[in-house]
Amino acid sequence: MVGRSIHERINFYPNLEIMEVDFSGMTFTSVDQVDQFYDEADRRLAESRRQWYFLVNYVDCDVRPEVWDQFASRGKDTNSKYSLGTFRVGASAATHETIRRLSKQEKFRSNLFDHRDEALRAIKELRRKRHAGTTGEMETYLRVDNIHLNFGGVRALQGVGFSVRPGEIFSIIGPNGAGKTSMLNVISGFYRPSEGQITFEGNDRTHLATHAVARLGFARTFQNIALFKGMSTLDNIMSGRNLKMRRNFLWQSLYFGPALSEELEHRAICERIIDFLEIEAIRKVPVGRLPYGLQKRVELGRALAMEPKVLLLDEPMAGMNYEEKQDMVRFILDVNDEFGTTIVLIEHDMSVVMDISNFVVVLDHGEKISEGTADEVRADPVVIQAYLGQA
Repeated sequence: MVGRSIHERINFYPNLEIMEVDFSGMTFTSVDQVDQFYDEADRRLAESRRQWYFLVNYVDCDVRPEVWDQFASRGKDTNSKYSLGTFRVGASAATHETIRRLSKQEKFRSNLFDHRDEALRAIKELRRKRHAGTTGEMETYLRVDNIHLNFGGVRALQGVGFSVRPGEIFSIIGPNGAGKTSMLNVISGFYRPSEGQITFEGNDRTHLATHAVARLGFARTFQNIALFKGMSTLDNIMSGRNLKMRRNFLWQSLYFGPALSEELEHRAICERIIDFLEIEAIRKVPVGRLPYGLQKRVELGRALAMEPKVLLLDEPMAGMNYEEKQDMVRFILDVNDEFGTTIVLIEHDMSVVMDISNFVVVLDHGEKISEGTADEVRADPVVIQAYLGQA
């Protein structure tokens, strides 16, 4: 490594919560070079005893194909331990494509920018959201307080409470029968809690009907696919626009004038969702003829058609094969990144949950037994015993 030392290429900016790594002009030709750089970075990060936003400069950086696996593996380990988010600047077309490919395989955000200023603005916005969440906004977005849910003598939920910050991916995990879907049904308004309160954007919405909750900006998918099997992909996604339609039944039945104009506007939105989910080829196919993984994607599209502020996903990857899961993870991350949608997720695949979640709550027998970041929950002995099945 000619020129500046490794130490000089790693700089910390505490006021901005940024660690900047300068790979510019470097060529990584061996695994030893990769390890040498990351050993130094990990040492200094461990000494800092905190997490940072990583800003990485790839201008004129060349990572040889034979060392990419080690480069990506070491980077992912460092990210999982010390990163609040990684932002990459100035990557060549080849490096750009490699990072995008690896992000899909390994389920992380690629966050690629052409210029440093763009990355800094993105970091600033994430910092603003995160700090707002810890200084009051967290109390006024989505908050669940002391929720009890009883079915006769069965106690499905007992005193569950948590707060969801705007723009985060929030996961609810737990063994079968823990109360996860019941909790999602309470949030969506399908169940009324026996006791407790739900507030959204500072307003009490505990006793609102399901359609009123949907109008506030909540949409969901289901553990068991709930599509209109005889209708096409496009028509199923169009059904998600129902709450957005303003013309009355008479206009809609005539399909003329203002109703026609409104229909075309909604259809254009649905076509953009179809493009986003990469399902153009099946837009006119009845969903009952589609394989399971594509039906799950259509159901996600219908939920997105509601333009939700909060997207509730009940086991969106259940029953999928590995490639289908990769695609679904990518779409969930893209929805969160590109639209800023807050996502509340139930999922049994722990590798997915731990890789993409900002915050995790663990339920067991209707009670909350743990909460925290993915790393904190993963290391919690109560969770290990109750959920992961280890003593």
